[in-house]
Amino acid sequence: MMPITARLLALACLSFASISFAARPSASPLAVLSTTPLPDVTGGDFDHFAVDLAHSRLYVSAEKYGSIEVFGLPDGQHLASVKTVARAPHKIVLANDGKELLIADAGDANVKVVDTKTFKVKKVVPLEPQPDSGIADRPGGIFYVGNGGVQSHKGNAYISLISLAHDSVVGRIDVPAGQLKAMVIDRSTHRLFVNMREKNEIGVIDLNTRKLASIWHVPGPSLNSAMAFDPKTRRLFIGSRNPGKLFVMDARNGSVIQSLDIVDISDDMTFDALHHRLYVTGAGGLDVVKQVDSNHYAIEQHIDTLGGKTSIYIPSLQRLYVVHTKGPQASEAGLQVLSVR
Repeated sequence: MMPITARLLALACLSFASISFAARPSASPLAVLSTTPLPDVTGGDFDHFAVDLAHSRLYVSAEKYGSIEVFGLPDGQHLASVKTVARAPHKIVLANDGKELLIADAGDANVKVVDTKTFKVKKVVPLEPQPDSGIADRPGGIFYVGNGGVQSHKGNAYISLISLAHDSVVGRIDVPAGQLKAMVIDRSTHRLFVNMREKNEIGVIDLNTRKLASIWHVPGPSLNSAMAFDPKTRRLFIGSRNPGKLFVMDARNGSVIQSLDIVDISDDMTFDALHHRLYVTGAGGLDVVKQVDSNHYAIEQHIDTLGGKTSIYIPSLQRLYVVHTKGPQASEAGLQVLSVR
């Protein structure tokens, strides 16, 4: 049997030939370079990306299809579809210099530790039901994972702390919410912000004490899911879903500085510090939001993502990647690769 590394190389060559390039000269800040088709992913949402720059790999979880899709960087050629490691993968995080992939598996209520060379499960870390969103604190060596809550019939949700060095639970933070979504870390104040979606609130976690320090209100009625942070201006960005709204908040006290209409059903949001932009992806497409100054933001560009709302920006490559599923807006699933000017 051909080794998995050789199979990946062969797949890369075949997949690269199928990529349709569509780049055109444009004055717009973002342009679609190519789309990599994923015809075997027949439905269901994608959830989260993970990037391994050292090995030129890009991973994304397909939560309903039950796979980890693997792509090459920077061009997005499809390398592999792995359906043997998780039932319903959500947040994914790389560890051990890219040798391990940690997968929050809502289907099995655990985090799987997967060898990225063989795609074999090395270890299973049990959690409360419905692990979903999370964030890796690399300097602190902790993977924060939201789990429990209303979907698991457990009442309050939790943030479980998993050691990246030992692949084990080292603590848990109770959060009075039914569902936890996106998280960001303010390293200057050692705080973690988490969306408490069904309550239109943000939980502020003190990472020194590992306790909930305060709760901030997000204007309703929509559900706050996406989140990003600009550490220089101390601005916290919150994306609410339907109707689509962007709330710019002061990260020092939670006050709302500006609200802006954006795409509906926003799921991912990234702040680009170099170009002073925010990239927001939702079911209605991609909105590029420019920073006029620290208190004012405006829509600069809108791009059709074929329903893709899962995205990641890689600053060193000047590339934004958006993955879409098969559905009303696309005849087949695929990965869009966009250049960032």
